[in-house]
Amino acid sequence: MPVHNPTLKHFILKHRAISLYRSAVRASIVIPDPVTRKETVAWIRAEFERSRHLTDVSSHLLLLLVSAMEIFMRGLDWNVNKYQVQSELEKVLHSPPLLGLFGPSQTRNFHVHLHQDKRRVRHHAGTGTLTLPNADIGNRFLQLHGSDRPQKPLFIGKKMALFYPSKQPEGRPDVVQQIILQPYEQPWVTQERDRQAEELKESVPLRAIQFAWECRDYTLSIECEHSCAGRAALRFDQDRREIRVRLEHERSYLIVAPYSYINNIHIHNYLGQEPAIVFILNTPLAFEYKPEPELTSFDRFFLGIGTDPPRQRISFLPIPGHKNVAPFASLVLRLICSTTDALAVFRKLCREAQLHRVDDYEYPIDRRGRFSTDALERLRRYVDCVEWCVAFQVEALLRNLYLDALEIIDILPNIQAMLEKEGPKFTAMTLRHFGNLAKHLFWDEGEDPPDILRCLQQAQRETRSLNRLGTLKPSDGSLCDILHVKITPTTMSLDGPVPEQSNRVIRSYDPSHQESFLRVTFTDEGGLQYRFDRDVDGPAFIRRRLGPFMLEGLTIAGRRFEFLAYSQSALKEHSVWFVKPFENGANEVNASSIIAGLGTFDKVDRRLMYCPARYAARISQAFTATDAVQVDVEEIFQIDDISTTDGKYTFTDGVGTMSPALAGEIWIKLRSSKRRRGTSPPSSYQIRFQGSKGMLSVDYKLSGYSMCLRPSMIKFEDPNTTAIEIARAFDRPTPYFLNRPLIMLLEGLGVPYETFKKYQDIAVRATKDAAKSLKHAARLLESHGLGSSYRLPSIILSIDKLHVSSLPNNQFYEKMLAYGINHVLRDLKNHARIPIPNAWTLVGVADVHKFLRPKEIFACVKPVNSKTIYLEGPILISRSPTIHPGDVTIVHAIGCPPPGSPYAREPLANTVVFSVLGDRPIPSCLGGGDLDGDVYNLVPLNLLPEFLPEKLSAPANYEAVPRKEVSHPSTMKDVAEFVMDYINSDVLGLVAINWLIIADMRNIFDTDCMKLASLHSKAVDYPKSGQPVPLKDIPRLPGRQRPDWNAPETVNVSSSKNYYESHRAIGRLFREIDLPIEQPIHDGRPRRKQKKNKEDSDKGINGLTYAIGKLGLSDLAEAIEEHVDEYIDTEAVADEVESIMDLFTRYTSELRGICVVNSLSRARTAQLSEEEAIIGTIIQKSSQPRKRKDLMASLRSSTDLLARAIREQLQGEESNGPYQELQRAWLAWRLALERGNEFGAQSFGWLALGVIFEAIRDIESTKERNL
Repeated sequence: MPVHNPTLKHFILKHRAISLYRSAVRASIVIPDPVTRKETVAWIRAEFERSRHLTDVSSHLLLLLVSAMEIFMRGLDWNVNKYQVQSELEKVLHSPPLLGLFGPSQTRNFHVHLHQDKRRVRHHAGTGTLTLPNADIGNRFLQLHGSDRPQKPLFIGKKMALFYPSKQPEGRPDVVQQIILQPYEQPWVTQERDRQAEELKESVPLRAIQFAWECRDYTLSIECEHSCAGRAALRFDQDRREIRVRLEHERSYLIVAPYSYINNIHIHNYLGQEPAIVFILNTPLAFEYKPEPELTSFDRFFLGIGTDPPRQRISFLPIPGHKNVAPFASLVLRLICSTTDALAVFRKLCREAQLHRVDDYEYPIDRRGRFSTDALERLRRYVDCVEWCVAFQVEALLRNLYLDALEIIDILPNIQAMLEKEGPKFTAMTLRHFGNLAKHLFWDEGEDPPDILRCLQQAQRETRSLNRLGTLKPSDGSLCDILHVKITPTTMSLDGPVPEQSNRVIRSYDPSHQESFLRVTFTDEGGLQYRFDRDVDGPAFIRRRLGPFMLEGLTIAGRRFEFLAYSQSALKEHSVWFVKPFENGANEVNASSIIAGLGTFDKVDRRLMYCPARYAARISQAFTATDAVQVDVEEIFQIDDISTTDGKYTFTDGVGTMSPALAGEIWIKLRSSKRRRGTSPPSSYQIRFQGSKGMLSVDYKLSGYSMCLRPSMIKFEDPNTTAIEIARAFDRPTPYFLNRPLIMLLEGLGVPYETFKKYQDIAVRATKDAAKSLKHAARLLESHGLGSSYRLPSIILSIDKLHVSSLPNNQFYEKMLAYGINHVLRDLKNHARIPIPNAWTLVGVADVHKFLRPKEIFACVKPVNSKTIYLEGPILISRSPTIHPGDVTIVHAIGCPPPGSPYAREPLANTVVFSVLGDRPIPSCLGGGDLDGDVYNLVPLNLLPEFLPEKLSAPANYEAVPRKEVSHPSTMKDVAEFVMDYINSDVLGLVAINWLIIADMRNIFDTDCMKLASLHSKAVDYPKSGQPVPLKDIPRLPGRQRPDWNAPETVNVSSSKNYYESHRAIGRLFREIDLPIEQPIHDGRPRRKQKKNKEDSDKGINGLTYAIGKLGLSDLAEAIEEHVDEYIDTEAVADEVESIMDLFTRYTSELRGICVVNSLSRARTAQLSEEEAIIGTIIQKSSQPRKRKDLMASLRSSTDLLARAIREQLQGEESNGPYQELQRAWLAWRLALERGNEFGAQSFGWLALGVIFEAIRDIESTKERNL
C-alpha cells in the first residue's frame, strides 16, 4: 500500500493528483517520501516506463509529463455562448501558423470554459479560460492575440476578446487529460448533443406497469401488472440509446428497452380514460436493480470507486406474478401514464430521440390469464409423464412462443390421442412441423384460436405423407440429430432435432441415444453474446443465472441434464454439451462415465489435471465436429519434433505426415459418404486420432497405409479409438481477403491508402456488375461463397449456356441477387473485406525433407478446374488476427520446384510449406501461429508490388501464459466454473476493437496499442491457460467519441454526435461505399386479417403456363423444357408425382424452421425470407455483427444439409441411372413452377434445376465414354 507521509496532502493539493493517488492505491504503488516536485516527476517517469499498472495510472502519469497551458480570457461578449467562443477560436487555432504547432500525434483539441455570472443575470461573466495541449501553442497564441493591445485583435461576437497568462498555467488535470486523449469535437456537434441531452432529461410519470401477451384476435392480454403511482417514471438515456422505466419498490428497479429492441410504439388514451403507451418489442426486456452503496460518498470519492456500485441484472421483477410470466410476456410492455398530458411529452421525447415507429393505434386489452400459474402447472404435469421426444416438442411450443399455455392445454387431448394411435416418434415429428405452421399463423393469417386445432390436424396429415420419405438428411454417417436449448436472461428457447456434424462421443452410441444430448447456448436476449458493461455487474449475474444449470443441472420438460463438455469452437460461442442419463445395453451412461471413457489425461502432461481449462481443452478434442472414416492404418510411427538448436521453438508444432495411399483412401471414404464428385485427393488434412490432434501432410517416402505422429500432436492417451476423424480436408485454396486490422497494420507500415482503395473500387464494380448478366452474377456469388448450399453459381452458369443471359422479370431472382449484392457491399463497408486477386490463403505445413532454406517457403496453388500456380519471389505473409506490427513479414517463395526435388515428386497442393531451418519458425512470428491447422495469407509481391511495406517491424516475443491451476486434480465442477469465468472474462473482442480504435486515434506503435497486442496474445491463450486478461489491464478508450467506421449498423452516423470522421484508410474506405437501402423485414404483426390468395394454387397443372408467366420465368422455363426434352419425354405422366409433392411439403416445412431459428430477432413474427436462405445471408441490421456472422454460418450449414438431402431424394437410389434422376428432377421443377407463390417453392425449383443439369452432364459423360 502507499506510504502515508505528511507531505502527501500537500502533493495532492499542489499537483491536483487525487486521481493519481487513487490509482496508486488500487495498484499498490509506493508513493515516495518526501514528495517534492523534482522527485515526483522522476518517480513518475520511472514508474511510467517500468510497468504501467493501470490505464488510469498511465493517463495521470502522462498528465504530469506534458506541458499543457491555460490562458485567461476576459472582455467576452455577453451575448455569445461557449460554443460560439469555441467556434471562433477554432478558426484561429486550426489555421496557420498555430496549426503547425500541434504535435503529429496530438488531437488538435482545446478546451473552453466560461465563468458563471455570479448574479445569474447573463449567460456568463464575460471571462473564462482556454486550455491548450502544449505551451508552444499557448505562447505563440499570446504573442499574436494576447495583452490589452494585441498584435492581431480577435473579435468574438461584437467585442474584442482579451487573453492573458493564467494564474494556473498548467491547467486543470481533468481538462488536460481530456484534450490530450480525446479527439477534437466541433462546437456544433457538442452543442447539439448537449441540447438533446437537456431535452431528454424530462421524465414521464407512470401509475401502472403491465406486461402483456398479444393474442391472435389482436387483443393484449394483461398477464402481470403493478400499480406504481408516484413511484415510477420513464426516461430516455440517449448515451446508451435506451428507454428506462424506473420503479421504486423496496429498492430502485429498472426496466430497460434499448431502441434497437423496439418494433413499434403505440400511444393512445384507451377508451378516453387510460393514457397508455404500448411497446411492441422484437427482443425481451432487460431487468435490473440498483444496490445500496456499502461505502460513504467520501470513501468512494477518495478511493476512486465511482459514485455508485454497479447495477445488478435480474431475470424478473419482485412484483406479484412476474416470475412466472417473465419468460413469456416480455415482448409487450404497456405503461399507464399519470396524466393524458404525459402522452404529448412522450411523443416529443420520441421525436428528440429519433424514434420514428410511433403511432396512435389503440390495442384492445383483456385479462385472460394465458400464462396463469394453474395453466403452467397443468402443462408441467403433462410433459413430466409423456415420452421425452414428445415432451420436448410440447415444451418448445410454449418456450418458443408459438402458442400460449391455454392454447396448448386446449389441444392436449388431441396430442394424447395421436400419441396413443401413432406413437411417440410420429407425434414428436408432427408437433415440430406444427410449431412452424403455428408461428406462421400468427403473422400471416390472423386466424382465431379455434383454427389452432385445424392447424394441428393439417400438420398430422402432412407428417403422415412425409413419413413415407423417411429421414430427410444426407446419407452421411457423420451426421447426428441434436436437440438445442438457448438460455437467455429471462427465458429459454428450444429447437430440434437438427441434423449437424457429429463428434467422437455421440458416434460411439446408438443413434437412438442422440436425443439424450443437448447443445446448450448461453446468450443475452436476442441471441447476442454477453457484452462487458462497466455499469452492470455482469459476473454476478452470470453466476446467478448460469450457476444453477452448470453446477446442479438443467431441467427440461421434467428431465434433468448434466453439464458434459464443450468443443473449443463452441466455447467461443458460449455453447456447451449437456446429457441426461440413458441405458446403453446393461450400463447406465451419464456425464461422469462419458468423461471417464475418453482416455488417460495425466500421463502425457503430469500437471494437466490441475488446470481446469487445459483439462477441458483436452476433453474438447473428443467433441470436435468431424467426419469419421474407418481406414485400417497399418503402421503408426512416433517421430520427434524438429526444434531450434536451443529448444525454444518447434518447427513442426502440430503437424505430422501420412503416406500417399492413406491420403487417397481417406478421400475415397469421405467422397463415398458425401456423394462427392471426383477431385484429386488433398495433400493435407486436419485430423483427430485417438488422443492426437493436428495436421497430416503427405510424405511420398511413406508406403502403405501409414502415418507419423509427433509429440507436439499427442495430447492424451486413447488407444481404444481406431477411426481417423477429419476436421477439415484442404482440397482447394481459399481466396485472399483484406480486413480492417490488416489494413490498419499495413497502412502503419507504409502501404498507401490508394492501394486499398484500388482493390475496393474493383470489388465494388464487380459487385454492381452482377446485375448486368448471369455470368457476372455467378462470378460474384462464387467469389464470395454465396448461394453455395444450393450451388447457385454452377446452376446460373448452366442457364447462361442455354442462351438465357438474364432473368429480368423474375422478382425472386432479382431480390435474391439484390440481397447478395447488399451482403458483399456491407462486408466491404463494415469489415473492409476486400478480395485481392492473385493472392491466396493456404494452410501451413512443415518442410519435413529439409529442402528449404531459412525464410523460404514453397506454395503450390491448385484451384478447382484451373491450372496449377507456383508462388515465386518475395511474399508478404501474415496470419489472422493481425495486431502487432511484427505480425506481417516477407518471405521468399521458391516457385516451381526443381526437377528431382521432393516437391517435384509431391507438390503438397494448396498448402504453404515452411522451412524447418533457422533461428525461429516463421509461423511463430505471425501472431504466435503454429501448424495445427492455422491458415496463412500470402501476397506475391512480384504480382502485387503496391503491397510492399516501407518498413517492417520485429515480431512479438511473448512469454507463455502461466496456467491457472487449482490445488487438486480438476473435476467437471472446476470445468463448469471455468466456463462461467470464460463467459465473464472473454475480452478477446474488446481487446481487438480497442486496439483498432486507439490505432485509429494515434498509431499502431502507440504504447497502448503495443500493450493491447500483448494482452491479445494472452486472451487468445485464455481457453487453454485458464488465465483471464483482467479488465483493469485493458487500456480504456480516450474520450467519448469513436471513429465513424465503429458505429453499429443500427446507428445513423450522419445524425449521431458520438462519432468522428476517421482519416485512416479504414475510415476513408468505409465512407466510400453507400449501401443500397433495403426495406427491413417487418417484425410487427398486421392488424387486419388477410385472406389467403389461392387463385394460383387452385389452377393446378392446367395453370402452369399462367404461373410461369406470373413468375417472370417464361424464357427460362421454355429453355429448360427444350433442353430436357432432348433426353426424356417431358409430357409423359410419371408415377412419382405424389412422392415429389411430399418431398416439396417436407422441404418447405424444414426450410421454414431453419428461417425461424436463424433470425436475429426474438419476436414472435420473426423469420428470414426465402431469398436470404438461398443466398445464405441475413439483411437485418445488428449491433453485434459477430452474432449475425454466427447465425449466417448456422443458416448456411442447415440449408446445406437440407439441400444435400433434397438432392439425394431427387436423385433416388444410387442404382438409379441419370435418366431416372432427370425424370424426378423435371417433375420437381414443374411442381416448383406451379407452386411458385408459396414459401419455399422458388428455392426448391433452383434445387431441381441443379439436379437437372447434373443428370444431363452424367448422361453426356456416359455417351462420351461409350463412343
